[in-house]
Amino acid sequence: MIVNSNETSITTNIELSELMKQSVFLDIETTGLSRQFSDIISITILLHEDNVYKIHQIFCQYSVDEPQALKLLKDLIKNKKFIITYNGNSFDIPFLSFKAQKHGIDLKLENMIKIDLYNYLRHVKNKIEIPGLKLKAVEEYFKINRTDTLSGEDVTVLYEAYRLEPRKEFSFLIMQHNYEDVLNLPVLMNSIFSLYDDVLYFNNLVVKVNTNDYCIKKNSLAGKFNIISDLKADYIHSSINFNLNMNISSQTMDLDIPVGFFKDSSISEFYFVDNKEYNLKSYTAIEGIKRNLIPIKLNGKMYYTNILGLTKSILHSIFTPT
Repeated sequence: MIVNSNETSITTNIELSELMKQSVFLDIETTGLSRQFSDIISITILLHEDNVYKIHQIFCQYSVDEPQALKLLKDLIKNKKFIITYNGNSFDIPFLSFKAQKHGIDLKLENMIKIDLYNYLRHVKNKIEIPGLKLKAVEEYFKINRTDTLSGEDVTVLYEAYRLEPRKEFSFLIMQHNYEDVLNLPVLMNSIFSLYDDVLYFNNLVVKVNTNDYCIKKNSLAGKFNIISDLKADYIHSSINFNLNMNISSQTMDLDIPVGFFKDSSISEFYFVDNKEYNLKSYTAIEGIKRNLIPIKLNGKMYYTNILGLTKSILHSIFTPT
């Protein structure tokens, strides 16, 4: 087994700095897709350790190295709350969990909050044009620099060659490929977050908001958002003006806001809330309609600026310390 560790730096916005310190970025290389019949080639992680960011790489020279590699991984990530991957919920994490169970090692991955950037990107794929959302194509779209040119198939071929003849240049190329997969994840995370219409940051909570997260259901404005939270249990907040439900296992939040409704001979539909109940400092008003009525939807047009402002006001009232 080969183990390398290097200090590195990451670029992120200040609101995500605490989240990053509690996270481990992870990617693995394997000899195939089958958890049962394929082996781990390498495990690469990036995490905050001893007041700096470090990248640790574990290279399994032979399949017998797997148990030792998994034990080292367990030790490195034992104090982290979040695990950040690209398509890791479908592949990397189940693969590692299967191997750990096979070797009798409790990685405790099920206790970590999983942030899959591939799934996040799927939520905003209408804003980009990247067929298949393959990692290298996504990196190219966001102009993320990469010196490695290997494909997944190249890695497998090189590893087969390494097992026949363990040359350093073979292991170096494989580890360099895996290294860049992980090094680019924080940059990719920032880039994906920038695609959302808004991202709200609170203590122990990040809420990613898109305008298409909202819809009118009968006499209420309903919103469903992806969140990041390390709360230990689901959270429900009910009041006269709104109902909020946070599901920690799915990392989602549902917000339901009762709205008023009006129509006449000239207005086919008008959904609104009364600002006397929310006290928004600014919002888009409509000429001829009472100033205290905040338009939500008028004749098919959604007033997203008002909707986002209302959402922010509600979440701040709950999650911002007084």
